[in-house]
Amino acid sequence: MRTVIEIDGLFDGTSSMSDATIVVADGEIAWVGKRSRAPKTPKGEKSRTVKTPGSFAVPGLINCHSHLTLDGSANFEAETRECEAAAALKAFRNARLTLRSGVTTVRDLGANGSMVIELARRIERGALEGPRIIAAARGITITGGHGMEVGRIADGPDAVRAATREQVAVGATVIKLFSTGGVLGEGAGPELAAYTPEETRAAVDEAHRAGVRITTHAHGAEGMRIAAECGIDSIEHATLLDQQTIRLIKEKDVALVPTFSALRRIIDNGSALSERVMERARLVATKHQEGIRSAHKAGVRIAAGTDAGTPFNTHERFALELVYLAEAGLSKTEALIAATSLAADVVGSAKAGRIAAGAWADLLFVDGDPLKDLAVLQRPKAVWVGGAAAP
Repeated sequence: MRTVIEIDGLFDGTSSMSDATIVVADGEIAWVGKRSRAPKTPKGEKSRTVKTPGSFAVPGLINCHSHLTLDGSANFEAETRECEAAAALKAFRNARLTLRSGVTTVRDLGANGSMVIELARRIERGALEGPRIIAAARGITITGGHGMEVGRIADGPDAVRAATREQVAVGATVIKLFSTGGVLGEGAGPELAAYTPEETRAAVDEAHRAGVRITTHAHGAEGMRIAAECGIDSIEHATLLDQQTIRLIKEKDVALVPTFSALRRIIDNGSALSERVMERARLVATKHQEGIRSAHKAGVRIAAGTDAGTPFNTHERFALELVYLAEAGLSKTEALIAATSLAADVVGSAKAGRIAAGAWADLLFVDGDPLKDLAVLQRPKAVWVGGAAAP
């Protein structure tokens, strides 16, 4: 049975169209185009035309950076110490919140075990509802480094190589490295460059040998440059960019995932957080927006991710990140591309992020044109995954 959707407007991942028709068959887009050119139902097949739950359709959104096992509690350290069973239950709940917000693909970049990988498998088999999940298992960090509360500590190239293999062995579909210190937790501060070029190259080589992408947490410019030189696929946060680093990132075609939402929520809720966290947050926040603005002007690829699960940064608020990207200089169209087709390229999911023949029928329906007002994305009317409406 083919499903025919007639809709006032859509954004297909790169451009918009009015008076459109989308034809869905077997969970994928079979055809998309102007309503006046819609194909007839092939002989021997049946079609049903459905009433659209909103006036405008976009590809299901993609959050390139999330932590499904975390709720956004003010006490980050306490959340990271919770048992695996509690973390697994939170991951399922937050995956459902993520889906209902319009995100149909999410990249989980670090948990205290392989529970998110198991969740991803069960969602893929249809045993549980949720978005498509790309999961890293444990992030890889140095002794005393950021993320050590839940990460796999590895020092030296051989240990880093082994740690990367361990994540692949438990089913990781992306590798997460920590190239610098961070804002939260007990580990090193954001300016510290954590891994050496030799250690970074070991992780990159091993990830790529296994056929998975590798991204890295990096605030400081030195850590970003080391990662870019060694072939990292993308950089998360990228708060302390300078012109030298931007030029190198552009030359190496490394994508940036700024995660503005994480710092916004921390700065806005400073009274509930420690002075150490706030001191670090203020340090990186001062340069963040201007650095990303400069990178965008230089032609660096920028994708959308929120770092959901960090303090006060909840999973259902992804669409706000697009507003923050626009404030940093991206046009509304570019911000939406950053959360759809470009994000799909960054996470390595060719069938996501587009309304095009052969793509998954993952759709977000809204009332209003997000290319005129990004805020309409914060009010989903319906979400489809694989051609079926999410509960």
